[in-house]
Order: sequence, then C-alpha cells, then structure tokens
Amino acid sequence: MKVPHLSEQLGDIQGMLGTGYGWLYHSRFWLLRIKDGREDDARKWLSRLAHSGLVGSVANVQKSREKPIKETVAIAFSYSGLTKLGFKETEAHPFPSPFRSGMGCDLRALLLKDRYRQWRWSDVDGAVCGPAHVLIAEWSERGAKPPVPDIDEEVFCSIKIDNDPYAFHKRKGEKEERLREAFGFRDGLAQPVIRGLKVEESDGLKQAIRDAGPLYDDRVVAPGEFILGYRNEYGELTYCPNLEGWMGDAGHTDGRFGLNGSYLAVRQIEQKVEAFEKFQTEHGEGICEKLMGRRKTGLPLSWKGAPKASMSDSKADAFRFRVDDTNGFDCPKGSHIRRVNPRDSLGVDVKSSIKSTKLHRLLRRGRPYLEETKDQAPRKGIFFIACNADLERQFEFIHQRWVRNPNFACLHDQDDPVVGSSKKFSIPGLASGEEMSLEAFTQTRGGGYFFLPGIKALTFIVDHVPSPQAVVA
Repeated sequence: MKVPHLSEQLGDIQGMLGTGYGWLYHSRFWLLRIKDGREDDARKWLSRLAHSGLVGSVANVQKSREKPIKETVAIAFSYSGLTKLGFKETEAHPFPSPFRSGMGCDLRALLLKDRYRQWRWSDVDGAVCGPAHVLIAEWSERGAKPPVPDIDEEVFCSIKIDNDPYAFHKRKGEKEERLREAFGFRDGLAQPVIRGLKVEESDGLKQAIRDAGPLYDDRVVAPGEFILGYRNEYGELTYCPNLEGWMGDAGHTDGRFGLNGSYLAVRQIEQKVEAFEKFQTEHGEGICEKLMGRRKTGLPLSWKGAPKASMSDSKADAFRFRVDDTNGFDCPKGSHIRRVNPRDSLGVDVKSSIKSTKLHRLLRRGRPYLEETKDQAPRKGIFFIACNADLERQFEFIHQRWVRNPNFACLHDQDDPVVGSSKKFSIPGLASGEEMSLEAFTQTRGGGYFFLPGIKALTFIVDHVPSPQAVVA
C-alpha cells in the first residue's frame, strides 16, 4: 500500500491545519447558501477566491518568518454544499455517516444532547436560512481591509460572523496581546501538536520542548488524527473518501479526493456574559476559575507559584491531573478543561491514560465573535471550529462521553459547567459543601460539519463541472 509522506504534501494542506494564525488579530467567518439555479455562478465566484492567492498552505506557514502572512483564507464545504455543486461520492469510498447526515439532523441532535435547539443556521435543511453550503474563514491584520470581497447576494444567502475587536488585548504586566474569550479567560491554549508538521529545527519549537520538559510528548499526536490519509494513533491510515470524476488512483489512499483534507466540527456558541459576570460577583473569580478549570491568566489551577507569574504557553500546559491533582481539589473533576482533555486521569495508569486521550483530541481553530444589532444588546461568543479526521471518535465522542456526560469521572447528574446545561457543580473542599447551583452560561445558535479539502481537491471542486448523471437531486 502506498503511504503518502507528510513532508512532501505540505503545499497541498490548507494552512489552518498548521496554525491558528495567532499573529493575525482580525478574523471573520462566512456561512454561504447557494441559491437555486445559481450553482454555476457560485462555482465561478469560489474559483476566483480559490485562485486569488489567499488560500494559504502549511508550506506557506512554515515559510512565514521569511515571507510573513498578512492575510489568508480557508474554504470548506458541507455535504449538502458538495451535492448542491453537483458532486457525488463513489460507492467504494463514500463520506462517513456523520458528515453525510450533518450536525443539524435529528439523530445528531440526540447524540450530541442538543435539547430544544433554537439554531439560526445549520448544515441541513430546516434552519431559518436553509443549509450552509460553504464555510469561509478569513484572518487578517488589525485595521487592514478584509481579504474576502463582498459576497454576491444574488448568488448566495450569507451569514457573517464578525470579529470581536476586543478579543486580543494586553493586560497589566503582559508583554504582548493575548487572545481572551468573552468571560475573560485566555483562549487557544493546550492545543495538540501534529507530529511531523512543525519545523523541527525552529527556535520556537526547541523552546517549547524545553519549557514543557518531559511532558511535551503528552501533546504530540499522529498526523492521521487530523489530516486524512496518514497514520493515526492506532497506526492505521486514516480513511479517505472519493468523488466521482476525481482523476487519482482510488486503489491507494494517496490517490483519493480526501487526501490532505480534514473534517470541521463548527458551532456558534453564544456566551451569556451578563449572567456569568453576575455569578462571578456573587461567588468570586476563584470559583469561576474552578468551573473553567484554569486561571484567567492561563495558568493551571495546580500552579503553586505567584498567581500572575509570567510563563510561556508551553510551560503553562505542562501538567497532569493524576500526578498533580488526583482528587480534584485544585481543578475539579467536572471542570470544563478536565472534560475536554482529561490528560492522564481516565485510564488505569498514566501511560494508558495519555495514550487513550490522544485518540480523542481536537485541533481548535475558532475565534471569539461580536454580533451587534440595532436596538439590541451586543451578543458575544465563540465561533468554535474543531479539526478532526474522525468525527465520531473525536468531536462526537468528546461531546457525548465527556462534555455532556452527567456521570463523567464518577460524578452524578452534572455535565459541563461552562458549555453544558448542568444545574449544579461539585467543588471538593468548599466550606459551604461540595455542590453549588449554576445556570446556563452559553447557548448554541448554530452548527454544522464541513469538509476542509486539500488544495488540489479544492481546485477540483471550484473548477470541475460534474457530468449531469453525478448530480444529486
């Protein structure tokens, strides 16, 4: 079996799989629905964008020190978007069922425990504005002209998710601006590192390894966990789907349409800032940090040094729960970060726990957003984007088994205190008793699954007109 070499494919992998573009402080996201009868016009518009030079690759990211990236975009498609453009998967290599059915379907609502959905958009029919066919993410320097031109409203119905201009800011004592979400916590920390994707001899990587010490390997994950066509943590080649009309050799993984792509789990999560701030006024910042599982500065709750100590993100992420905080007296077992990344706490020992957790990691690429509407209070939140190669084993497993599981870590009737709907939360050692009452601090306003194609596959989508028999009604 032919196995692709990651180092030879970097120019074909969209750049957002290699970086979150943390130096580009402005971001914007577009959800586009192609109007009936305007498929050819939509393809032409997308082709111009795809060939504009704005779609960056991981190869571009690795050269960004010599040739800085000042603006860039990424383009992804829902299953309904691919079919709308006339594409059909092959019978031998279809798309996996979560992507085909869509996050917005009733079955996914049950699996993800999304009760009483009041979504403004989705990836399937039934949402207020119809299904989102295309997702465009853009990043640029602050104050610069947005890279994506005006959307052709005769061709697309669009929803724009605007940047929160206050998300990046510098606090007293900090040397540089940091990304923070609407509740005031550092965001973008504790990301997995894709093995073989970083420039091994770079000074930044060497420093990150030194800062994390022996725990650096805890975050290093096989490329096949996020990029289709490569070895995953099971040692298996990640499955690649294929489309009719694709000219590669479908008998080999590296010959299929899906090579170098990834699946994006996207959710628009509105944060109820007023409710959270009221809770913080009543109970204190320390209790809020217990809910999140991390200090607002980004330091772990198990940190015993100065509470506002300055340290690198790599060093701040170098900790384990079983070793540092077995019973959750520092970081409660049901806290948000302990649920989304249990590290070494769920297996029979440290080694097996770390190995198990690596099977369920997400590469996060979302940003805080701000939605301002006339005569209404501003809405803030996170436009959550998670890259993964297996939606069921990664995003859906984490969401169902860890985040929304009321019995996670032997708890009872408690799901995630930040993004869940739990009415109570256990904090060991509280003088007033272990449990405290909560209200909902977030609300999901939309969601969908999208396929982020490799750059060759993207070119195929926007330039290839499928034959009539491939069109799905």
